[in-house]
Amino acid sequence: MSKTAGGTRRTYRSPLQVARTALARGRSVGADLEIYVQYARTVNIKVFSRDVESMTVAEPRGLGVRAVRGGRTGYAFTADLSNAGVDRALGAAADNLRAADVDPFVCLPEASPCAYPDLQGLWLPGVADTGLAAKTDMALTAEAAALSIPEVGLVEESVYSDEEAHTAIASTMGIEAEAEESLCFLYVTAHAARGSDRQSGLGFCAGRGPAALDPEQAGREAAEKARALLGARPCATGSYTVVFDREVAAALLASIAQALSADAVQKGRSVFAGRLGQRVASPLLTVFDDGLADGGMATNPFDGEGVPRQTTALFEAGVLRSFLHSSYTARKEGGDTRSTGNAVRGSYRSVPGVGATNLVVRRDGGEPADVIARVGRGLYVDSVAGLHSGINPISGEISVGATGRLIERGGLGMPVREVTIATDFARFLGSVCDLGADARWIPLHGSVYTPSMVVDGITVSGA
Repeated sequence: MSKTAGGTRRTYRSPLQVARTALARGRSVGADLEIYVQYARTVNIKVFSRDVESMTVAEPRGLGVRAVRGGRTGYAFTADLSNAGVDRALGAAADNLRAADVDPFVCLPEASPCAYPDLQGLWLPGVADTGLAAKTDMALTAEAAALSIPEVGLVEESVYSDEEAHTAIASTMGIEAEAEESLCFLYVTAHAARGSDRQSGLGFCAGRGPAALDPEQAGREAAEKARALLGARPCATGSYTVVFDREVAAALLASIAQALSADAVQKGRSVFAGRLGQRVASPLLTVFDDGLADGGMATNPFDGEGVPRQTTALFEAGVLRSFLHSSYTARKEGGDTRSTGNAVRGSYRSVPGVGATNLVVRRDGGEPADVIARVGRGLYVDSVAGLHSGINPISGEISVGATGRLIERGGLGMPVREVTIATDFARFLGSVCDLGADARWIPLHGSVYTPSMVVDGITVSGA
């Protein structure tokens, strides 16, 4: 593609063209090569008190080189995509290769005999076509919607954020892949007050383009959550049937997924090691890692090393069916194990690791029903605090602060705060006794599609 600026004609090279050029220039390295190229554009706008507090626009671009020879790996990256910059990165990867320790499981994946899936709608023109003023208006609209709710006097932050990414991978093993995607988010943190009592709530919306966002709904959601907690106090200590809101269920499932990484299992850092084929969760629970899910924020035709994405059953009716694999962990596992398309990388600056794509909780069809009414008496949890320090994916222990509402006579009652929930992966998964019919994509902890989850016998420490 060519562009004209100021009368000067210049050539725009796509990421795949850059990757091909780098491969051709890397023949002298004498190793198997993988080139990962990323072009991106990000926008982040934060408003406060009906004015713009900050606005950031960035266009990160770069290339990563992974060189493999004799069980050694060398990696280097550069933001300089000129031939000279690419040559320097190739040379650095070769130097790092010679200095690396030998690992017999190091490999680059071979090209798949299957074509990459044709996924529509991952990139929409709205992100690029919508100006900064219109994006700012969305954040301001969300803030105004929150402030319109009685007793809400402050919006701590109202943030619009988006990203367009164009990535490509090419390797000497025959892999060539290229994809574009767009994502946008809007989230609001609102504070409600009644006398000296102060409470906060979070609302959000997400999509592939700005047209999918509903700023007013996000603002009202944050405000209503904050207002509902006014007057909250600790509930009595005891064992409760707990309804976990979708956002909380998503956070817990995302943490559990860390222990389903084959890398964690192979390093002895997972409570699920040695349990494939065993029942580890309630028969009600079926969870997939679906890299091709329609509507998923992590959907893509290929993973971080060019392996086609796929759908992998993690729990089927409570039975542990698979771990998440990259090419490295699959080779280390041996036998017929193959990559599940779960190599992930944060950017061109990093080598692939192993992680989840879209976590999807599946349930049988049926009429929408109010799980709170079915529970009758218990605790509804709509937010948790201390996720990073309170959840240990190695031991499986969970201890987090929680806020929500008591469930009394099948409805929501007294607001609750300053309580602690204590359980572990096995008890949490094994005690799921009901699922809501309110599944939603939650982008706050990766990409998770889950309904509300009801778990019996949860220890709550309160008053």
